[in-house]
Amino acid sequence: MQQSRLYQTMRQQAEQLLELDKQKTEFFQNVSHEFRTPLTLTIGPLESAVAQAEGLSYDQSVIALRNSRRLLRLVNQLLDLQRLDAGLMQPKFRPCNLLEFVSQVVDSFDSYCEKKQISLLPHLEDCPPVYLDLEKFDKVLYNLLSNAIKFTEAGGKIEIILRQEGDHCLMQIKDTGIGIRPDQIPHLFDRFRQADGSASRSHEGSGLGLSLVKELVEMHGGQVTVESIYGEGTTFSVWLQTGTTHLPPAQIIEIPVEIEQSRAQVELADVDTDSQQCTENPLPSELAIASSSPPGVAALPTLSAPPSNPDLAKTATILVVEDNADMRNYVSGVLQRMGHQILTARNGAEGFQVVQSHRPNLIITDLMMPMVSGLEMIGMIRQDEALRGIPIILLTAKADEDTRLEGAEKGADAYLSKPFNNRELVAEVRNLLALKENEQRVAALNTYLTESVLGRFLPPSLVKKAAEGNLTLDLRPEPRMITILFSDIIGFTQLSNNLRSRRVAELLNEYLTEMTHAIFENGGTVDKFMGDAILAIFGAPEEISPNEQVKRAIAAARQMYRSLAALNDRWEAQGIPKVQFRCGIHQGTAVVGMFGGSVRSDYTAIGPSVNIAARIQEAAEPSSILVSAAVADYLELEEDTITKFSPLQLKGVDETVLTFSVHPDPSVKMKSAY
Repeated sequence: MQQSRLYQTMRQQAEQLLELDKQKTEFFQNVSHEFRTPLTLTIGPLESAVAQAEGLSYDQSVIALRNSRRLLRLVNQLLDLQRLDAGLMQPKFRPCNLLEFVSQVVDSFDSYCEKKQISLLPHLEDCPPVYLDLEKFDKVLYNLLSNAIKFTEAGGKIEIILRQEGDHCLMQIKDTGIGIRPDQIPHLFDRFRQADGSASRSHEGSGLGLSLVKELVEMHGGQVTVESIYGEGTTFSVWLQTGTTHLPPAQIIEIPVEIEQSRAQVELADVDTDSQQCTENPLPSELAIASSSPPGVAALPTLSAPPSNPDLAKTATILVVEDNADMRNYVSGVLQRMGHQILTARNGAEGFQVVQSHRPNLIITDLMMPMVSGLEMIGMIRQDEALRGIPIILLTAKADEDTRLEGAEKGADAYLSKPFNNRELVAEVRNLLALKENEQRVAALNTYLTESVLGRFLPPSLVKKAAEGNLTLDLRPEPRMITILFSDIIGFTQLSNNLRSRRVAELLNEYLTEMTHAIFENGGTVDKFMGDAILAIFGAPEEISPNEQVKRAIAAARQMYRSLAALNDRWEAQGIPKVQFRCGIHQGTAVVGMFGGSVRSDYTAIGPSVNIAARIQEAAEPSSILVSAAVADYLELEEDTITKFSPLQLKGVDETVLTFSVHPDPSVKMKSAY
């Protein structure tokens, strides 16, 4: 039994040590995050000023001063806790007029509440003197009011109540903020604990403030409690006993305390930062565009042909996603001086909206932000096909290896930890933009080559799919059942003898252009041009049924006749004699694919079926479409437009080829010519 109890005790101690170690780890992560942000905003402007051999601008001075105060407040909190642990914090209790003290502190919060559109409602009554070490106790009220402002949205209200309750004075801070989850309330005053330690937490914090509040209140012989309804608001109550009976006599001084207003500047450093953010972007849906030029967002270039991309490394649209207003403005300023146009957002949710609407060239994002964290936003961007190629720099105070790996796994292209050097940020931005520019040039060249090569014989719809990577073509030579269309102009040689060669070339190009459109619009492939002759195939490289091949080939031939009629009307007006056209169509097996070598290759079809189509075309009468029996078998539904033609004994073909004549106009009924 003794061994069992000993084992159980050791196990409990081990669990307590593990929990304490976990809390300390979280604390050091949080406090390092809190230190790194103001350090960046203090060191950055100073480094910039030294590098330029100039003094700080007013804006830089304001940022540096505000964040120096934040840093001082953090250091003070750490030192206070350390002194409490070591028993070195020996308070001196003096009589204090609580009404005067609370009134002055509340007044110092007025301007911040106005900026955030929060109603500050004091309900203060006079109380008997309470003995306080005000240099230490004022941190209690500053902390509680700062938290109330942080967690209360615009339009909410904060009530400060002071009244006597028997031999105690009750001080309450009530807010209509976001509230606290029930599972978090028991740990709210624990050291190193935050109400929300997630990457998407709503507000920054070290986990020290409320634990310091509790210990300072208890040092004064008082008690602090909390009540909260999640989503509705929170009430902190501080009970302070009047008189001196509860205090050590040696630590009591009967000289009334003097209230120091100057202390407020340090204690309100966090609220000052929050109010700066509210002033900059008062509405959650408002997106700030920081630019020295007129408002507007540069669109990404359309890459239809190689070269001619803008130099993104010098002028680009960059989105800065950061919940800290000072950091957001500071990073934006550094990039603006490089000549870039800057978009800003306060969290990952806003950031993703900006990315969708403006398609920036590069994104710089913090990690820990309210609503949607930086990592969550990166994941959303990488899952969107249209956005996933945008380079992203993760800029955060969390510098541990696990966070770096997680950022890389989510899709961050670069990682900068705070505090960072301006030159390091500028170099990362320039390098990523240069890589993106090269990537776009390669993509543009690939698109250009794809369109210029495949566009010679494939319909535009297939070329577009191929350029987008959505079409897989096997162009290796292989036997295929295809339908071959062969067409030619009658008397083109005589026409060439009567016109200048340049004019002949112009007419031929007009003709070939119109014929190609007719073939492409009906899903055919242009095999080759042979002077004024055109060889087109249906069923390769896109596989379609024999029946569909025939339908498309006949439709293409009829459209070619209509296009030629329109050309003749235009040419006759220019004094050019009317030209005639004949067409032959055959279906059969041919070997289709790329033929040639590494120096030169073409997509073509070879075999007897191609020769038969050419011979049928030669036998066709002007203004008709002559087809083989293999093609006519699929045209039963159009019997009124088909008539038997004379059987052909074609050169090079052992058997007689049965042929049928199809009228170019499907509305014309034909009589047999057999």
